[in-house]
Amino acid sequence: MQKFMFGLLITIASATANALPPPEARSLPLEEISLEHINIQGQIQTWRLHKVCIDGQAYLLITGTTGPGGISAAYKDGKPEQCQIRPAEK
Repeated sequence: MQKFMFGLLITIASATANALPPPEARSLPLEEISLEHINIQGQIQTWRLHKVCIDGQAYLLITGTTGPGGISAAYKDGKPEQCQIRPAEK
């Protein structure tokens, strides 16, 4: 009987969690989170690589002529690179 009640409780909890709306998306302006820009130039196309800081973690964001192409965690010395954004001067 206890296993049945536990299973029922888990089922209700997961159904409730799935019914909750997702959190609202945040907006992070590229100018405020940018750490570095690198242009990767090919014979036909140039890609712009942005190193950005999101929640203390550095990421590499690659963009092309049609918009964002991918995002990946940045690594330094074999470990995920931590970062900190300095407040903008006013």
